[in-house]
Amino acid sequence: MTLTEVDSVKGEAGDFNVTLVKKPRYILEDRCTGCTTCVEYCPVKYPDQFNQEISKNKAVHIYYSQAIPLVAYIDDSCLYLKEKKCRICEGVCKNNAIDFQQTPEKIEIKVGAIILSPGLEPFDPKVKGGYGYGKIQNVVTSMDYERLLCATGPYEGEILRPSDMQHPHKIAWIQCVGSRRVTPGDNSYCSAVCCTYTQKQVILTKEHDAEAECTIFHNDIRSYGKDFERFYQRAENLRGVRFIRSYVSIGKELPESKNVTIRYATPEEGVKEEEFDLVVLSVGLNPPAAHKDLADTFGIELNSHGFCKTTPSNPMQSTTPGIFVSGAFQGPTDIPESVFSASAAGSQCGELLDYRRGKLTKERVYPLEKDVSKEEPRIGVFVCHCGANIGRVVGVPSTVEYALTLPNVVYAQEQLFSCASNCAKEISDITREKGLNRVVVAACSPRTLEPLFRDTLREAGINQYYFEMANIREHNSWVHSKEKEEATQKAKDIIRMSVARACHLEPLQELDLPVNKAALVVGGGIAGMTCALSIANQGHEVHLVEKDKDLG
Repeated sequence: MTLTEVDSVKGEAGDFNVTLVKKPRYILEDRCTGCTTCVEYCPVKYPDQFNQEISKNKAVHIYYSQAIPLVAYIDDSCLYLKEKKCRICEGVCKNNAIDFQQTPEKIEIKVGAIILSPGLEPFDPKVKGGYGYGKIQNVVTSMDYERLLCATGPYEGEILRPSDMQHPHKIAWIQCVGSRRVTPGDNSYCSAVCCTYTQKQVILTKEHDAEAECTIFHNDIRSYGKDFERFYQRAENLRGVRFIRSYVSIGKELPESKNVTIRYATPEEGVKEEEFDLVVLSVGLNPPAAHKDLADTFGIELNSHGFCKTTPSNPMQSTTPGIFVSGAFQGPTDIPESVFSASAAGSQCGELLDYRRGKLTKERVYPLEKDVSKEEPRIGVFVCHCGANIGRVVGVPSTVEYALTLPNVVYAQEQLFSCASNCAKEISDITREKGLNRVVVAACSPRTLEPLFRDTLREAGINQYYFEMANIREHNSWVHSKEKEEATQKAKDIIRMSVARACHLEPLQELDLPVNKAALVVGGGIAGMTCALSIANQGHEVHLVEKDKDLG
């Protein structure tokens, strides 16, 4: 449920009564197709929140290209909602999906457990006037810069500085903005992610412009996590990249060039002042904006920093039984740690609600599968841009044209994100409309997305094993980012091989087989024991194996 907030929570672990308030979208989700016709005709433009207010958006819009659900919504800047003046979107929507009569709706649900994953807020450097953010044009935050780097960002992946829309050649990053300081307005804790995301931004900047000069000012580098040290070394070893250990201050904005000076000190050279085209503030992480209201609603305690209070032995358990926490509401954390904690919180919910498992499950119903085994292959090829991951290196349009020349290919097209819900639905729809009986998607790794694309074939009434995936990202664009012509030719070769293989695919059927509902946990340390107890508490047999004479 999107656009929904929790109004109240009553009850106890295993039996919570939760009142939700679903805010009006002013668009009927079951009728909207995400065509964006309403967006084209909307006359209202205002700063785009998703793009950090760098570009403009419309009062009716889809928040971002991979939103789930991929449905437009109308926000408070709408002329009709403010002044009852405009209803253009109603007239141009062919599906009659606009509904200005929607009002907030209260929904009552009963649940046995709750997981809190409200995310976080980036630190706002405006509270620290010394950084010049909001006053000096060419001082931006790391969140701003992230959108500049993105292919779906305000300038379609081109890095342009605010003052003159020119490409900056000399860029500085200032680390630990809002973190690791006890001065007023700052946070004393480390925000955990700033060092590594800065290194990522430096690497991407050098991919955009190999001659760019990148300087990172830091207190020290804390890139902890699997392979993050090697990631740091990769950034450090790039030509034109400097890591300087020094606290800094913003000097001034130069009137003519609008460049920014930074004052810093090194043991070898003492105090220096250096000029940069653009300064990026690597901002830290704050608790979610409404963390106090959240704590009051759910009856949980917060720690001294405003994050959810947990215990060292169980960082997923809040102070209220039955309410668990995952992700950055535990404290600043990166994506892998957030995923781990979400899995752990889900496991603890499974322990608590073991007695209810499977009571409310419903089997998904697919269209009747057509037998196309006797038909000549009719192959559809869909080539993904993957934002800029593929499209910046591989000539996608020429690749699509080439695919159409291959034997048995009757349809080919390019897509911005083939994995987005609207594009996946488009694949299903086109498979039905064009009478395709095999589909090739040229995109990224099949490890994560092949099940999604197989599902699109099932939705089209085709056996899912008539699907073939061509990996032109990990096997091509990522390893040949500097060789665009060769990468394009290799993409064509990979697609040609995938099409040839698709011609020989045969339908397969999946069978349900009984499994042994027992688990083997290897290693009797704290992680192994915790894992074994969790599985056992969910009613499954566990064998815990430890090579030493004692556990622990």
